[in-house]
Amino acid sequence: MTVKAGKIRAAVSAVMAAALLLSLLPAAFTDPLQEKKQKLEEIKRQVQEIDSRLETVVEQYNTTVWRLEQTREEIRRNEANIAAMNARIQERQAILGSRLRSLYMMGQSSALEVLLDCKTVDDFVASVPLALRISGQDAEIIREVQEERAKMDAANLRLQERKAELQAAAEQAARQKASIESELARRKDLMAGVEAEVNALIRQEEERRAAAARPAVAPVSRSYPAPPPNPNAPAVVKVAYAQLGKPYQYGASGPDRFDCSGLVMYCYAQVGVRIPHSSYAQFQCGYPVSYADLQPGDLVFFHGAGHVGMYIGDGQYIHAPHTGDVVRIADLGRRRDFCGARRII
Repeated sequence: MTVKAGKIRAAVSAVMAAALLLSLLPAAFTDPLQEKKQKLEEIKRQVQEIDSRLETVVEQYNTTVWRLEQTREEIRRNEANIAAMNARIQERQAILGSRLRSLYMMGQSSALEVLLDCKTVDDFVASVPLALRISGQDAEIIREVQEERAKMDAANLRLQERKAELQAAAEQAARQKASIESELARRKDLMAGVEAEVNALIRQEEERRAAAARPAVAPVSRSYPAPPPNPNAPAVVKVAYAQLGKPYQYGASGPDRFDCSGLVMYCYAQVGVRIPHSSYAQFQCGYPVSYADLQPGDLVFFHGAGHVGMYIGDGQYIHAPHTGDVVRIADLGRRRDFCGARRII
């Protein structure tokens, strides 16, 4: 191998290594916001799929319930017909029994006895054939009604079997519907959480850009004349304590969820003092307070006024930290990004 060929091969290897390195860079430097947005889109797609499945199951369930109600109505009509037939049978049986008892009470146990007792042809026409014919008709009616009732009973049995099948199908559809609804609720909760994370990342990026564009905030060491006491301090601190444990949610201002500026805005609103829902705007409210002059109720700011909490004394403050956390008490001395305080009077 010549020296020139060796140099060319080394150069090719270097180019290939560089290409491989570049292909790995996106994985190492993935944009967190873009990742969250992609995850959110995937969850939204899953929610749409679950919604579609749920719609199909709900329609199947509705159809089964409708058929079940129709079957119940058929059963109700059939049972009413059977009851009417039973009443008709009992009525015809009572008539037939009454007529036969009358013949028996006359001492005529057969048609021959009735015939022998007739004195004229008119008696024969009026008594024997009529009695026998009527009794025979009643017996035939009873037989026909009983046959019809037997058919109704058989039909009713089939309806009851269909009702049981439809009932089982409806219960199965209801269980499937409940399962999909539960899955959908979990996905929607997850979607809401990821949306909150996306919003928080967007807000952090906006705050970072806003902080870069703003003049530097006054350093912590700067001293201010001591402002007058805050007459609402005890009451507003008590309100802040009452919010401990409530979850953080971007853009929320109570009463069940808060972001940082929403929390202090809500607390002051409960004592009749209105301040804006923005940590940057709140940094312009009231009077500036030196670190050494902090009193309970004062607003304490961090991260270039991008975060705010309420001082409660003894070096502690209450704040709503971030997504996934809750309103809590924190140690002011642990913050290295404290940038100032304001007293709202």
